Amino acid sequence: MRKREDGTFSITRTGLVKSSRLLTASLLASFVFFGLAWFVLVSGYFFIKDVQTNELFGLDREDVSTATMEILEQGRWTPWKKANILFIDKDELAKQLKARLFAENVVVDKIYPNILRLMISERQRSVVLVSKDQVLMVDMNGLVTNDIDNSAATDTASILDGKLLADNKHPPVIVCDLPELATAGYQITDQNGIKTWIEAYRSLVDANLKFRYLKLSEPNSQSLKMVSEAGYEVIYDLEEPLESQIEAYKKFIQSKPKDLKINKYLDVRVPGKIYVN
Repeated sequence: MRKREDGTFSITRTGLVKSSRLLTASLLASFVFFGLAWFVLVSGYFFIKDVQTNELFGLDREDVSTATMEILEQGRWTPWKKANILFIDKDELAKQLKARLFAENVVVDKIYPNILRLMISERQRSVVLVSKDQVLMVDMNGLVTNDIDNSAATDTASILDGKLLADNKHPPVIVCDLPELATAGYQITDQNGIKTWIEAYRSLVDANLKFRYLKLSEPNSQSLKMVSEAGYEVIYDLEEPLESQIEAYKKFIQSKPKDLKINKYLDVRVPGKIYVN
């Protein structure tokens, strides 16, 4: 009958067995960890493969997809591809896309493992420009695209005559006399200029101001004239925040004496002061 081994040799052998098991467990854990890290960061399983959108009218799907991927690849360097759905900040991406695409609103949803779904509310991306006897459609690049169709021309005429007021259903109507006749491809202004006009128009409409159309003395003018429902002009400074100027105008209209008549214009460009003619 064999006796149970004990002593220094037995203790040493037991320690070696424990060390071997610990090493094996550590190796297995490391293998699992690095395998999981490779699968998540390197394998491509979670890399964005498709960018889906709702139905778009003014924006191009390919342009939206390209803009999305460019935004995802921006930022500081990382050893793995940045377009990894697990590390995408939906709110930040939506914020950047809204500014990049000049959209009204953008909502980003993740469809695992590798799809982004965008819900884009588009903003008006063109304006109607009236120059002398011409009524022109101008796109987001500031280029004349063509003469507007009969329906839009009729609406524009009604807006100019005061039969229709400005709203978000119709494109902004801008009256600005150009130095020459314009044909398709004529450069009126640049993209920043068009964005400024559209944003100003939207701010005025959203403030529930009743007006017909906007006027500029020339395309690069920073003085914007809003032709009110009553026919007088309200002069705004495009280089300053419109919100405070709009608020000053609204307060003045609410508090002005009933017998005060505005014949030509009302200037709200100077903070704390309003000039009436």
